[in-house]
Amino acid sequence: MKKTYLLMLCLALLQFANAQQKETALTTMGGMKVKINLDSATSLVTVTMVGPSTKWFAVGLSTSTMATNKDVWTFGTALLDQYFTSNGHVAATTDATNNLTLVSNTVTGTTRTVVFTRPFSTGDAKDYTFAYSITSLNIVWGIGPSTSFTSQHSTFGTKTLTFAAVLGTENFATLQDIAIYPNPSNGIFNISKNNMVTINKVRVFDINAKLLKEINTEITDQNNTVDLTALNRGIYFMELSNDTDQIVKKVVIN
Repeated sequence: MKKTYLLMLCLALLQFANAQQKETALTTMGGMKVKINLDSATSLVTVTMVGPSTKWFAVGLSTSTMATNKDVWTFGTALLDQYFTSNGHVAATTDATNNLTLVSNTVTGTTRTVVFTRPFSTGDAKDYTFAYSITSLNIVWGIGPSTSFTSQHSTFGTKTLTFAAVLGTENFATLQDIAIYPNPSNGIFNISKNNMVTINKVRVFDINAKLLKEINTEITDQNNTVDLTALNRGIYFMELSNDTDQIVKKVVIN
């Protein structure tokens, strides 16, 4: 029995050591939700923000107050890379350089889901620098009365996001654990998942968030193929979704 426990512990530690991604849960705060994924292999942050389609919504990073020079991500009518300019209830200021790359902007009914990426470190002193070793992150959040981010928030609050390692692909429970391989590839990508997880839609975007391909089909098999050989060499983002979940994966065609 001791040998069995030791073997299980070793396997768990090996999975943890090999983990290249960690992420928070899709965390609810007021009328919005946020999830942050960190990929150590690419030093890329992938963020999912869900909020009302008729209002602006935003999060401020590494703070529990609207503190000066703290990084802010806002969506009103567009995705904005911003920062707080003073301590207090003052609208955030938009950075001179936008270091956020919009992957998708989807509206269903009155709910907007925005997915975007940015590097761990942008070189901008006003942008929060992510470290893969992070275990939690304090944020402030706010939702406005309209899509004009210059209007004062209607609701706001604070939250602590907790990161957990994504431990491989052996036990797929949600879309978050789907594997896409080989990556990079010649344009043929395999999607590996648990047969209990269904994919209803696959959408492919370029680095400018332009939709290039959309596949509306119910994928239930464990192994599936997506053919992107018609696209040029480069970096793309593949969004996979079903009725309850959504994930965006970076793919490379070489």
